[in-house]
Amino acid sequence: MVTTVAPVHESNSQPGREWSVFKIQRNILLIFGCWPPDRSTRRWYVQAFIALNLVTLAICIVGELSYCIDAYLNGSLIETIESIGPTVARFAGFSRMCLILKNERQIESVVNKMVTIINDAHRREKFTKRERITKRITVWDQTLSKTVFFSSFTTAALYGLIPYVIMTRNWFRGQYPLVKLLPFKMMLPFDSQDTTLFVMTTVFLNYASAPTIAAFTGSDLLFSGLCLYLYGQFRAIRIEMEALSATLNNSTLERSAHETNRINQELRNINKRYQEIINLVSEVRIAFTPSILLVYISSAFMICIVCMAVLITEGINKLTYLPYTLTILMILFVYSFGGMMVRESSEDLQTVAYNFPWYRFDHNTRHLIQMMMVRAKHGCNVDVPFFETSMATFSVIVRSAMSYITLMKSFL
Repeated sequence: MVTTVAPVHESNSQPGREWSVFKIQRNILLIFGCWPPDRSTRRWYVQAFIALNLVTLAICIVGELSYCIDAYLNGSLIETIESIGPTVARFAGFSRMCLILKNERQIESVVNKMVTIINDAHRREKFTKRERITKRITVWDQTLSKTVFFSSFTTAALYGLIPYVIMTRNWFRGQYPLVKLLPFKMMLPFDSQDTTLFVMTTVFLNYASAPTIAAFTGSDLLFSGLCLYLYGQFRAIRIEMEALSATLNNSTLERSAHETNRINQELRNINKRYQEIINLVSEVRIAFTPSILLVYISSAFMICIVCMAVLITEGINKLTYLPYTLTILMILFVYSFGGMMVRESSEDLQTVAYNFPWYRFDHNTRHLIQMMMVRAKHGCNVDVPFFETSMATFSVIVRSAMSYITLMKSFL
């Protein structure tokens, strides 16, 4: 007797899984070495690479903060502002990456569930409108991610290039000996004017820009991508409800038993998917609550510092802070806009459910519609304590930053 045994796959293995919907976020976070869905298969050298990047950021934070404190004690306001600018970005990135590593299991679950929902929906039915929604959201997400990443990359590139521009200008003007300028101002335990040490320090600081960019933008873009795809899932449910309503024969008030059973089954399936998305929104909120709080608490301070740097710095150094300011504003925007999209798309389902001719069917069908209306009435959100993720919060934080800038200008 021959027995055929089916191959057994581990529950965690997901062969053939594609990350096309989060391709840019994955590539950015892999610069740091940390893509949460790879947590269970991460090799030891990748873990060592993550630790190296964390140590690199910590060294830069300590050195730049020490220089900032020393400049402040010496009464140099310009040096203080210029040195603290990169420090706050590194500290924010270091903190966010630590939060990602702490909540990595939850983030992995959220990302995997989102990809599964999208792929299962496309395999289950050839719903062209659903596919168009997903493709359109993918374009939005990738465009927004590329813009934020390019802005942060431009900031880092300017930090690295401007010292060479200044040194070249000084060399043509006959400065001798030529004063060597590092990309970032930091306290060092050695003389940076030594050629060998200068080259090694410059290479180290330029390398440190890579994990800074990845840590500063990676988790934010992943959160905004999740919010956009959640918005797409709510939109897909709305379209399914409208399409189901369009299949009804409105010429008669009485419904046959066959049609009632069909509508009841379709509504059960829609309610099941709706509840899955509601649960996923809750998981996203739990996984990203610390990051959202960190962004909303620190954004006003960071905007204030960078804008003050624009006002008091002179010459070509001003160019560095323009994309820096834009990056901070866009990161604050993606959190606020993503939360707003989730809330409004979930609340819109209440109107769609109410417009469905539920009054023409039996008690079970009416109960399904009422359940959807009750859930949609309260809406889904990714709000955190003290803050509502909305464009109203975005405007409040920006106005607060402008008030801080006005206050600081009065002391200059």
